[in-house]
Order: sequence, then structure tokens, then C-alpha cells
Amino acid sequence: MTTEIKFFIPKAKDDTQAQEVWESVKKFAEETLDWEVSDRRIFSITYQKHGKDYCVEVGKPDPRNGELVIAILESIIYLVCTPNRGVLRGMPILIDKSELKDVTDFPN
Repeated sequence: MTTEIKFFIPKAKDDTQAQEVWESVKKFAEETLDWEVSDRRIFSITYQKHGKDYCVEVGKPDPRNGELVIAILESIIYLVCTPNRGVLRGMPILIDKSELKDVTDFPN
């Protein structure tokens, strides 16, 4: 039996704050990149870059930069958002759709 993961944002004190943080991260990504970002809520992605496989999951450290993954967004590409890459400053980590091997959404 699989347990579904309820939508969350790491360190958010409750569902309301999680929603507010998610919306602000999405808005920041849209303003920074000038791309529309979907409302899809992604829990994890698995992708291959430069011949190496990576699994990124909300609430865990990003395997490439070690920062806590706050959100994963979908636009024309996938956007991995960590504190210094897409949440508080900077551009998100960009993952091309051609590199994607698997994606897991939060349940609706």
C-alpha cells in the first residue's frame, strides 16, 4: 500500500503559509524568466544530465548543489527552486524536458 504525500512546502508552519510561499515562488519564477509557469504541483523529478541520473524531491537537498528543494515548477522546462536558486534570489535550476525520466505530482 502506497502512502500519498500531501502537498507541502518545507518549513511552512501550515497549509496557508505553504500556499503563500508556493504562489510567491511561482510568481518570482515567472518574473525572473519571463515564462508562464503552470499550476502543476510536483513532488519529485528524475532526470539525466551529462550522463548522470539525478532524483530531486521537495523537502530534500538538491543532489547537485546541496540546497533544500522548496518547490519544483513546470514551465517550458522544469524549474527546481532552492533558497538561492529561485526562492529568495537567482534563477531556478533549469531541467530541460528532454532530460526528464520521471515526474511525480502531489495528489490533488
